[in-house]
Amino acid sequence: MKSNLPAILVLAAAIAVVSFVTLPLHAAVLSCILGFIMLAIAATDMREFIIPDIFSLPAIPTGLLATWLLAEPSEAAGVVLEHLLAAIVGGGGLYAIARIYEAARGHAGLGLGDVKLFAAGGAWIGWQGLPSVLLIASFAALGFVAFLWLVRGKTVRATTALPFGVFLAPAIWIIWVFDQILDAGVPSVLS
Repeated sequence: MKSNLPAILVLAAAIAVVSFVTLPLHAAVLSCILGFIMLAIAATDMREFIIPDIFSLPAIPTGLLATWLLAEPSEAAGVVLEHLLAAIVGGGGLYAIARIYEAARGHAGLGLGDVKLFAAGGAWIGWQGLPSVLLIASFAALGFVAFLWLVRGKTVRATTALPFGVFLAPAIWIIWVFDQILDAGVPSVLS
């Protein structure tokens, strides 16, 4: 099997560059942590069609801790509670969709790894960002399927396996970074 290490290293460097060019130092460090976790999840899901709990589950308390560190001290407890609820409702909502799909179609459409990853997304970005994450990931996945079908000539069916974490993980990081840029204001490097 061909190694994806060069691509992973380039993407890790891109995460670091984007983080440190666009964000204040404390947010840039947290952005790298989130970005590297999401990169590990996407790379593993692409290769093995699984999102390991060792990456997704620790991302939940890490996201809550990052939320605490970035919040105004007087608002930290409320913001962390909001993000905790986003993790629970986001993961629970995606779990419900997965079970409804499975009952209707007779086979799984989403794995529990995707559910846990979406819960981690809620912990990092809160409920307001979850619809954007799902929209970006879904459109990226549809674009990939269209590419496979139209450009590569692959047969794509409703039962064709697709590692959704490959699209969900980067969408979480993108929305988190975008939110941090908006919170910090556009730095002079970008003006």
